[in-house]
Amino acid sequence: MKHSRINAALCGALGLALVVPLSLASSDNPAQAAGGKSPTTGVTSARKSSDFQNLNGFMWYYNTWFGYKYTDIEKDLDNLKSRGIRVLGFFTPNDGDKNTCDGCSPLDFYQPPPQNGTMQDWKNLVDAAHRKGLKVVSYFVNVYMDEKSPYFKKAEKQYAAGDRTSREVSTFRWTNDPKTPLPTLRMGPPDQSSWEWSETAGAYYWKLWFGPGFDYDLPSARAEVTRIEKHWLDTGIDGFMWDVGTTDERWKYHAVDLPKSYSRNELWLTTERANSADASEWQQYGFNSWFNYKDDDTSNDYGRIVNGTTDADGLEAALRNTDIARAMGSTTYTWSIWGDDAEKNLKPHKYPTYPKDDVMRVQEAALLAGSGILYGSGMYDQYIRWSTKLRNDWERVLRTVNTNEALLPAASRKRVPAGDDPKTYAMRRTSENGKQTALLVYNFNSTPRKVTVDLEGTGIDTNQKPKDLYNGGSAPAIDGRTYTVNLPAYGFKILDVSDR
Repeated sequence: MKHSRINAALCGALGLALVVPLSLASSDNPAQAAGGKSPTTGVTSARKSSDFQNLNGFMWYYNTWFGYKYTDIEKDLDNLKSRGIRVLGFFTPNDGDKNTCDGCSPLDFYQPPPQNGTMQDWKNLVDAAHRKGLKVVSYFVNVYMDEKSPYFKKAEKQYAAGDRTSREVSTFRWTNDPKTPLPTLRMGPPDQSSWEWSETAGAYYWKLWFGPGFDYDLPSARAEVTRIEKHWLDTGIDGFMWDVGTTDERWKYHAVDLPKSYSRNELWLTTERANSADASEWQQYGFNSWFNYKDDDTSNDYGRIVNGTTDADGLEAALRNTDIARAMGSTTYTWSIWGDDAEKNLKPHKYPTYPKDDVMRVQEAALLAGSGILYGSGMYDQYIRWSTKLRNDWERVLRTVNTNEALLPAASRKRVPAGDDPKTYAMRRTSENGKQTALLVYNFNSTPRKVTVDLEGTGIDTNQKPKDLYNGGSAPAIDGRTYTVNLPAYGFKILDVSDR
């Protein structure tokens, strides 16, 4: 989100790799390869799933830009939970410059944006969310601070006065020679790393993105980042999407080791650059989540199947990315299409849509959340502008997912043959404990279709009456090896079925 979420031209969203499905050494079923459950045998898993594998439904707030009050969000928690939301994301919890990267450029690492409330308001929100079974995560910058930050302004004055050892001065890299080699842990493209002249200090400082960078080769810089992260971990936050991101070992302590060792919570840890093409590298580094596709505001695995960029086989290859993550004890994530560009989206409140948003965005949720990808709304401001029908139907998908263990990220997944149409697709999902199985069938065409699935070899009982988990009531009976459902344009079925 830049979390795609920061405009790519501003804050370096570099997730450019295409999805390349990874192979697993010993099994066609990633859950089995990792001690998980076979969707046909019901063998119990030796691995305990994480908190984030047992919920879905993200809601992201551009709190700095829009000035949402933490107290108001706290009052809305019951409503959000009733609508299927289980994770609240903030961009960002600390005070930042609203007009630089929509608020992610840090002005004060130790206080929330004043327009959002006080530090106590933030803590109250986190505590209240936890009492209601919700998680709280954030996009977070731990690689630089804004050049207008009072902390840096103080450092400039101290440096001018001859101080070279204060906490503020020693946090940053200074030089009198602009030909001095730049720090090598740059966290972004070369053109975002430079020596910048400070008139106040009378010296050059290392600038990364929009202000002085944290050079992780400096002990004092590392110490300051440690203070910052502990400050927010002490509030009970449940995870971070770090700005930009790298797998450089010098960053690893602050990106994964410190949060995991310091927090009492199971944390969601990722970076905006992490995507499934490099899943093994991110997982080995210590992250436990990454984009199922890539860091892209306006495209995801659903959009590519409906617009013809890929077909049912390509969709299956993409969805295997979440199976691979599950086998690693991790998750993948994505968001409903959205946009965070200030001129194109935030100021005019105009966001990307599908040609038939009221049905397609609902099918998007049914596919992405239904397949076990962590999914939700990338921007609350966009969500509240959806039609009543869209919101009600979209929320019903998330409630359906969160109330059925066979649809959670921890559940295994297996494709079910659904004919030769490149825009029809089906899959079977089985809960981690083997007690519930769901059959999901999709028509990605712009016209109605009869979709026939082949149940042979799936383990699904061929003589039963399924329950319709999304619409309620019963679905037409299954009375043979094949099963046909009538689906409208961009329609889907989520059925509770029995195994043999």
